[in-house]
Amino acid sequence: MEKIYTVMWDELLEIPASDALSELSGYVAVLPVKYDGAFTLVGTRRLVIARRMMKLYRALPEGPPSEKMISGERAFELDKIKGSALYRIPRGAYESLMKPPRRKWEWLRGVWGGCGALYLPQNGYYMTMRLPPAGNCGRALDSILKGSGVVPRVRTNKGKAEYMIRDVEGIVTVLSRIGLVKTSLLLEETAVIRSVRGIANKLVNCDSANIYKTLTAARAQMKLIDAIDSRGLWGEIPSETVELARLRRANPSASLSELGQFLTKPVSKSTVEYRWKKLKTLITEEK
Repeated sequence: MEKIYTVMWDELLEIPASDALSELSGYVAVLPVKYDGAFTLVGTRRLVIARRMMKLYRALPEGPPSEKMISGERAFELDKIKGSALYRIPRGAYESLMKPPRRKWEWLRGVWGGCGALYLPQNGYYMTMRLPPAGNCGRALDSILKGSGVVPRVRTNKGKAEYMIRDVEGIVTVLSRIGLVKTSLLLEETAVIRSVRGIANKLVNCDSANIYKTLTAARAQMKLIDAIDSRGLWGEIPSETVELARLRRANPSASLSELGQFLTKPVSKSTVEYRWKKLKTLITEEK
């Protein structure tokens, strides 16, 4: 599963900055912020997201938003010791980024990168996005997802609204729409492989259970045959049942269906079961 995560983050960095402003708005809407005088401090512990934001920052069109974003000598700081990155954004630029996005899926890509996660445990698939309690992110996220037929589960987790998608189709839809096409294809491939393995395991388990039942039944029937020998009861048993007992002794691992087909006059499995029950009843009565 490590391959999926590697491909996912690498692919995110490679996506062209088609609408840098909308995607940056998504990051800013969900990343933790602090206020320092005339600046808003936006931080992230995902250095891959810090690199993505820097790429978007550089792709901003010329004009007032871009000029405001780069004002000051410390627009961007990287703390390699703590493994975190920090953006210093002037208040005016921050407020402009908080406006409704022009392109919704680019904005959602930023939201996903800022607070999203993809989990592939041994069973199941989980895509989550934990939104901050303040703001209208949840309403916008609901609108975008449901507009594409994806209905997330929503719950409160540690004071945040957690949006969770647990079906592969929904996750693949979101990944592909936000531009992570390679990741979505790799996830679909993983889902197919898991499904095939699951079916194979069920078949193996089923076969094992059937073999166990066959051997258990065979052991019980061999004991009946030994009891008949020890008591000399062969003369009291119908000829077709005698033939069945002899076939069992010669074929200790055969199933009931196979024994039925080995008889001179083949019979069904149910008939073989009936004859063994009659034989068991005879032995019991003789006791």
